[in-house]
Amino acid sequence: MRFLNKLILFFGLFFFPYLLLGQYYPSKNYSTTDGLPNNAVRSLFLDSKNILWIGTENGVSRMENGSFSTLNEIDGLGHNSCWDINQDSNGNMWFASYGGGVSKYDGKKFTVFNVKNGLPLDRVRKLFSYKNKMFIGTELGISIIDIKTNKVVTTKGIRPHFGVFMVSDFFTYEKAVYFSTINEGLFKVDFSSSIPKIVPIVEFKITGNAMDSHAYSLGNFDSKLYLSNKGFINIIELEHLKKGLLSTNAFGQSIIWDYVKDNRNNILAASWGLFDSDGGLYQISNNKMVNVSDQYGIDSRNLLNVVYDKSKDILYVGSKDKGIYEVRLNKMIDYNLFEEKSIIDFEVFNNQKVILHQKGISIFNASNTLLSSISLSDFKKAEIDFIKKTKKPLPTHADDFFELNYKLPASGIEFYRLVKHGKVLWASSNIGLFEINFEGKIINYVPIHTYEFGFTPNNNFFETNPYGGVHIYDDIYNLKVQSLDEKVTAIVKTLNYNDKTYLLSVFNGLYVYKNNQFHSYLAEGIWKEKKLKHITVNSKGQLILAAEFGNVFIVDDSKAFKILKIISKKEIVGNTILFLESFKDFILIGTEKGINLYKDGVVRLIDKEQGLKDGAVTTSQIFENQLWLGTKKGYYTIDLERLIAPQMTVSEMTISTIEINNVPISFSNYKWFHYNSKELICDYKDNSFSIDFIPKGHDFPNKLKFRYRLKSTNRWSPYSEKTNLFLPYLPYGNYNLEVEVFDSNAGKATIFKLLEIHIRPPFWMTWWFIALAVLSIFNVLVYLIFKSKKKSREQAVIQKRIAETKLEALLSQMNPHFTFNAMNAIQDYIISNDIGNSLKYIGEFAKLIRQTLENSSKQTIAIEEEIEYLKSYIMIENMRFDNRIETEFHIGSDVDVYHSKIPTMLLQPFVENVFVHAFHASHPAPKLTISFEMLTKNILECKIIDNGMSLNAAKKAKIHNSKGIQLTKERLSLLQNSNVNPINILFTENNGTTVTIRLTV
Repeated sequence: MRFLNKLILFFGLFFFPYLLLGQYYPSKNYSTTDGLPNNAVRSLFLDSKNILWIGTENGVSRMENGSFSTLNEIDGLGHNSCWDINQDSNGNMWFASYGGGVSKYDGKKFTVFNVKNGLPLDRVRKLFSYKNKMFIGTELGISIIDIKTNKVVTTKGIRPHFGVFMVSDFFTYEKAVYFSTINEGLFKVDFSSSIPKIVPIVEFKITGNAMDSHAYSLGNFDSKLYLSNKGFINIIELEHLKKGLLSTNAFGQSIIWDYVKDNRNNILAASWGLFDSDGGLYQISNNKMVNVSDQYGIDSRNLLNVVYDKSKDILYVGSKDKGIYEVRLNKMIDYNLFEEKSIIDFEVFNNQKVILHQKGISIFNASNTLLSSISLSDFKKAEIDFIKKTKKPLPTHADDFFELNYKLPASGIEFYRLVKHGKVLWASSNIGLFEINFEGKIINYVPIHTYEFGFTPNNNFFETNPYGGVHIYDDIYNLKVQSLDEKVTAIVKTLNYNDKTYLLSVFNGLYVYKNNQFHSYLAEGIWKEKKLKHITVNSKGQLILAAEFGNVFIVDDSKAFKILKIISKKEIVGNTILFLESFKDFILIGTEKGINLYKDGVVRLIDKEQGLKDGAVTTSQIFENQLWLGTKKGYYTIDLERLIAPQMTVSEMTISTIEINNVPISFSNYKWFHYNSKELICDYKDNSFSIDFIPKGHDFPNKLKFRYRLKSTNRWSPYSEKTNLFLPYLPYGNYNLEVEVFDSNAGKATIFKLLEIHIRPPFWMTWWFIALAVLSIFNVLVYLIFKSKKKSREQAVIQKRIAETKLEALLSQMNPHFTFNAMNAIQDYIISNDIGNSLKYIGEFAKLIRQTLENSSKQTIAIEEEIEYLKSYIMIENMRFDNRIETEFHIGSDVDVYHSKIPTMLLQPFVENVFVHAFHASHPAPKLTISFEMLTKNILECKIIDNGMSLNAAKKAKIHNSKGIQLTKERLSLLQNSNVNPINILFTENNGTTVTIRLTV
């Protein structure tokens, strides 16, 4: 039985390190769900800028920032099935298609080469760039294309088998170009003649035997050529190449389709077994192939290609069925599966690492080789042996102990914590406390149940009872309690530092044990924080404490308690703090989201994107410069020096897509998928923009957040994880679009000037239009001012003329002839002693003069006043005619004689004409009729009608055109210039004269 146990232990010790400590690299799979056009990846290529190109069965993709830009036949690609990709010395990309020849892409347009251009066949399998030539490997030989002239030359000398001559790979050796075919062998391209020819170097013999030589692909490393056969690999020393010798040392399995070498000189190979399921990612070393697919996170067994990014230490693997795998090889974070055991705690002593897990304890040396282990049954046996041997009563709840269940089986054991003290380890569990020596043997068992325990600065053991307080022992082995403090409850974490022991409670805050006494900082009013869960010490001797609800405190408790810094929950990514550690000037705050790396107000986040896929950390420990994190399925080891080192961040920002008013701009504005200008000029109507941008130079796209502003004086927008900006309805003007990117992996913010946007104003807001408008307005104002002044001058002239005509009218009304006649008439009445008529005449004459003088100061008078004036004038004139002339006034019913006003001194000259010229002494029944009628609302028609001499008589007498009438016409033209032809005089044959006057009232 002992022999069997030793044998089991021997095999366990031998194989355990390989089972437990295998490294698992962080990997990510990209497929059609992420934007890849097809999951069948036929080719991978890293261009001169380390941008990954992917050839699929449904087009070519370019991966930047974790997103894909695709080219296909619609864009000009010769054929969607892309089997190889290469780049020439001028930077042009070349795509080999299986059925569509070769496509050359210069960043804007495609040039397609096929059988019409001289290729032997459109089924192209391989491309190779050398100097200024592109070598095209088809299924019927090779062609060579001059990258400057695009001239196609097809080589001679092929030796096909089964009707094909399938080129599988190229390589150079001693400045010569060689290539392989699947069935025929290795060949050299001979340029000695005008048309290149191929020269056989190693010829394969096809016999149908399983060990027949083939070359499905080549690997050229360290002066050795690796040839992929069916199920094995051959190696040729390049110095033996000219001799045509193949190695007889065949090894391996499956069919290798691509090889690559990383920075650590590891040769990795992508394989697909065609009809066998032995494909995957292999590591080739010492003529052995080891399948490392699982360690690299690759679950496809149908791999066709592999490339390696040296600058970022990233491996890209293409599969036939599951897209692309991105594997980070930098080893900053290593994951150890550890048989998927749940890790409870870590410790280290004598360069040995001790892991407490759900199945017991494992002890490893510095090279991670298992030295010893303690199983669950070993722990249970120690408990049973103690119970059998002890003569002392076992502690119970009545004794203020957290009572144990001694009937618990080994499978029910749960471990809580591992503590190193002196030269031994102590492990607590739900079956008791165990003391373990450096050899990994249980040397003592103590029947106490405790979650948190430790040793005071005086080396006294203490343990916490969740409900019964803290026990401090003088002799832990004999359970001799020195003191009991029942008030110190709910302790979740303890720490010894200098001469103090700190105990954290989730309900009662911070306790300190010093000088054999407990002090409650909460009860003593030193610190009011009640709920604490984690504690550690930084390199400056300051305490770092984490509260249950997220705040982290940096505290100096060396002399007097002082809070130096509070890291608020808002600054920490995650809701629950799972662990707290300190390394150099950094604080490591673990949450369910990952590790928050804090320093000087800057937080960096380490999560699944960097390789920390399992955020449910159960325990943490720092060993020298390594952080160990336990999970429920293994543990992580993190290189802290690399973790805190400055990280690469975004170095460039380019625009991939621009839409204006939801319409994409022309493809001619792009080159290599990027907008090839730094400015954008638009009309004022084209003012809504959608801009997609791509950050470059960083490692982890999911760690980036972006915000923007349109002018340096504007406020920044809120942060967003989207690489798209939507700028709706921008007013016209100039905008300098800036984007600030915050990289939470690097903890840095960088500002980039992304685009200058110039929105032209509408034409009415342009400088020339405004200048023209101002000039026009100025000219109009000048014109109006000039016109106003001119009008004022004209008005002054008119007013002066009106005054003159008024005065002349007055003079005409009061002319000497009229006055002389009036005076003669008065004299005649006096001589004839006609006192009544003389008084009447004098009264009317005086009244007429008074009215004339009063009206001379007015521009207009009421119609009623004009009628009264005319009646007085007619009465005076008619008395001279012995009242022979019959006078009538007709006033229309719609004429408002009291409020409607007409110009003064207007009608009298026409009435005077009647008395002077219309009637001679023998005229029978002379009559004068004056009428007023409203033609419209504002037009008054006045008629002065007499039945005086006829038209012929008037012509013979050359009717006097009185000065008063001329003055009246002139006054009307001045006062009512819009009244055209206001006066009309009508002479009839036998009925006298009618004067019609139209006035605006």
